[in-house]
Amino acid sequence: MSMVKHETLLRIPGCVVDLVEEGEAIELARGDFSLVLISDQNVSLATIVKIGKDLQWPLTKDEPVVKIDTFHYLFTLPIKEGDPLNYGVTFYNRCDQNLLGSLDSFLKEHSCFSCPSKLKGGHELDWKEFAPNIEAYNGVLARAIAGGTGQIVRGIFICSNAYTHQVQKRGELILGRAAEEKNKYNGKLTITQSKNNNNNAAKTNSINQSMKRARNVSNMTEKMSKAMLNGVGIATGSV
Repeated sequence: MSMVKHETLLRIPGCVVDLVEEGEAIELARGDFSLVLISDQNVSLATIVKIGKDLQWPLTKDEPVVKIDTFHYLFTLPIKEGDPLNYGVTFYNRCDQNLLGSLDSFLKEHSCFSCPSKLKGGHELDWKEFAPNIEAYNGVLARAIAGGTGQIVRGIFICSNAYTHQVQKRGELILGRAAEEKNKYNGKLTITQSKNNNNNAAKTNSINQSMKRARNVSNMTEKMSKAMLNGVGIATGSV
């Protein structure tokens, strides 16, 4: 007899999630951040990240998560076909540090988590200024996968220790440098934006496609969750 249950492992009041692409950051959702475990007779089936009632996605062992500073996290969802989805999560500065510590501990065990050795506090990071570095970060992930440091099993990327090390080392270097040198980009924003004006149509289309994929992932995650709870199998699909 199936004994599938949903259990909220951690809830952190108040956060904002942005979809971060090269040069752009679009708000997707805001609300409480929750980690939900789906299990059957104490056997873990899936872990889900939920943001209020509007957004959710699966948290997997191969999912790269980088803690940029005290209140900012970057979750990257490797997609079977196409560029990864990058979710920038910002917690409010009144957030309980103990809850963030519990989140870090969980992510270390259940994701490909990396964190700078010297964390900086504050809320000075702007995802829109940070976004131009995403392309380089996605390149790190693509090379890690293409380099044979993991395995593709039924369309799902399973990480190895080599993959984890490569993503953590190179990804942290790129993202850490971006956070530290944020102010250096300020004088270049006008030039960058001027160049990007020529590609507005293509950029808008790319953003719309990514937002559509994000909604699809959220919907599929909800269907999977309900299917497990009802004992009718796992919902599948592509994004």
